[in-house]
Amino acid sequence: MHRKLLVVCLAEATFDLIRPFADAGKMPNVARLMSDGVWGRLRSQMPMVTPQMCGTIVTGRSPGEHGLFDFYQRGPDGRFRETDGTWLKSPPIWQLLHERGLTCGIVNVPFTYPPTAIRGFMISGEDAPGAHASIAHPRGLYRELTARFGRYHLKDTFPGGRQKSDYLTLFTEDVRAQTDVFEHVFASRQWDFGMVFFSHTAMAQHYFWGDHLSRDASNPYRGVLESAYVALDTAVGRLVAAAGDNASVFVISDSGAGPIASGVNINRLLEERGFLCRSIGSAPSGGGGTSESLRKRAQRYLQSERFAPLYFFVNHRLRPLKVWMQSRLSQSSIDWSRTRAYSRGQWGFVYVNLKGRDPHGIVERGAEYDELCTRIAREIEQLVDPASGERAVNRVWRGDELYHGAMVEWSPDLVIDWRDGAYMPNEATRSTAIFGPRQREYMSWPTTGSHRLDGVLIAAGPHVRSAGRIEGARLIDLLPTWMHLLGQQPPQGLQGSVLHQLFVEPELPRAAISRA
Repeated sequence: MHRKLLVVCLAEATFDLIRPFADAGKMPNVARLMSDGVWGRLRSQMPMVTPQMCGTIVTGRSPGEHGLFDFYQRGPDGRFRETDGTWLKSPPIWQLLHERGLTCGIVNVPFTYPPTAIRGFMISGEDAPGAHASIAHPRGLYRELTARFGRYHLKDTFPGGRQKSDYLTLFTEDVRAQTDVFEHVFASRQWDFGMVFFSHTAMAQHYFWGDHLSRDASNPYRGVLESAYVALDTAVGRLVAAAGDNASVFVISDSGAGPIASGVNINRLLEERGFLCRSIGSAPSGGGGTSESLRKRAQRYLQSERFAPLYFFVNHRLRPLKVWMQSRLSQSSIDWSRTRAYSRGQWGFVYVNLKGRDPHGIVERGAEYDELCTRIAREIEQLVDPASGERAVNRVWRGDELYHGAMVEWSPDLVIDWRDGAYMPNEATRSTAIFGPRQREYMSWPTTGSHRLDGVLIAAGPHVRSAGRIEGARLIDLLPTWMHLLGQQPPQGLQGSVLHQLFVEPELPRAAISRA
């Protein structure tokens, strides 16, 4: 039998929502896969940052090896740049399978821009600079799809240029539009391994978890989160049908989700403790001056549907200028001559302003660096949430403690392990308080959902047992498990293991032919 495997990733989906929705008959397609195969919680990794988790899924290696740490990360010259597929330094599964003669279909997976010339097809995900012919392989695929389906929906549910009321119907509409395209490419083309990514679960949970928990019957947003899950269940059903009866199917998430306890302004803490200094006359910590406000306004307009062609031009053709402007404006209020450490990113990574590495470095390597990291870690670990009276942080890790591999030099200096994953740093706030509602750039309302370590693993198909539950699965185990299912020997040096308990035959026979 020709082995096929389709992986559907529902970003940050959680059984805490799937199970009650499925039990109520609202997710029949996912419920059928759970009944026909195996399912269980999939242990993610700390920190739960999309680039790190996605990199681990597709390479079977940890961030210290695959090299993805954040959406913007520090390069060898100490400067921060926006990450895309070129930052991935370990071979992803589609490259491994391509080299063995198998055909892949990779659609909307993050950190796949520019698309790789593999056997099969690839449409880049959210790291693409915009909806444009350059995001698809083979040449001509994008124009074929837009001629058939109209405008390509790349990341319409991201917050730029959106009002909260837009989301009353947006998730359902966007899932349907994306699935029209995804279903077509998987039904009309040859592939052995297929992978597709939906961000709607993550977006809906971040934006509407609080509304989902609301007991106010007049709240129009109470059902938005549920509508995203229901729409994605329909998408799963359509994609399973497009894959065909001989395909095994995995439905996974990169992490779980839950409510936010509070947003946290890490730079405000660093400023209060004297580690970060602002320029004279700059805005309060977390705010921005006139130049920063103009940047945010321009970004919001460019992300709106009206300016989609210009958005691609700015992001792609003028990318060096864009990177320079973003780096300069986002840090224009910092006095680098007096700043020893600062935080940036959605997880609150802390970076030391290190001499010889960073453009304006003042901290000496060795004893001064070590002492500074210890002091900052101690201050952060003592943070107490004023609303609960409990500590907000389990531990602060040194980057070289947490990560191992050739890419550790790109990692943050300090990584915060937030208690229960229930805290997220503020991206935009003029408040001088350390704790408060979690504000995200380009959004007019606070986010209320965050990440949790337990994600989702559901598997069904010809080689998968009908066994009910599976225990102990980890994010890093997925790639070797998928290669095993396809009859391929996983490469040496992977940190994960094959999940043999998934299969009818723990040792499947190796694939006998190559399609080179």
